[in-house]
Amino acid sequence: MSSPKHFNTEAGSPPYRNLFHNVTVVPPNTSLAYISTQWAADPTTGELAAGCEGDIGKQSKIIWTNIVAILQELGVTMKDVVHRTVNFIEFDDEKGKAVVEASMEAMPDAWKADALSSSLRFNGVSHFHRPGIVYAVDLVVAVPNSK
Repeated sequence: MSSPKHFNTEAGSPPYRNLFHNVTVVPPNTSLAYISTQWAADPTTGELAAGCEGDIGKQSKIIWTNIVAILQELGVTMKDVVHRTVNFIEFDDEKGKAVVEASMEAMPDAWKADALSSSLRFNGVSHFHRPGIVYAVDLVVAVPNSK
């Protein structure tokens, strides 16, 4: 499968700190997988994982560990991520740095070069569905069509 093409256009707003791209084109013969909101849940209880309430770095590591597992199950890598939406209770450069560092810790080395390629939307939300959540992620991923 050819990979999605990520780039910046001359028109429009530049991406935040030029970390991401503002356009992604999906190649033919692929399907899109929409990965719903991933948050730092304990999969056995469905509750916020112990010890990470309010900690954006710990939550990010849990979230990205789970996202890596989902992408591996789909047979894709970070280069196939078309778009991501990230949701923060509050955001500043320090929180952004903590999220990027924790996500890189969770990611296989071979994926890191493509980790920040996809287009990005980030939202400030007033609250999440569970107390203590401070960060969550949604993804759109290009997945090869089965033959």
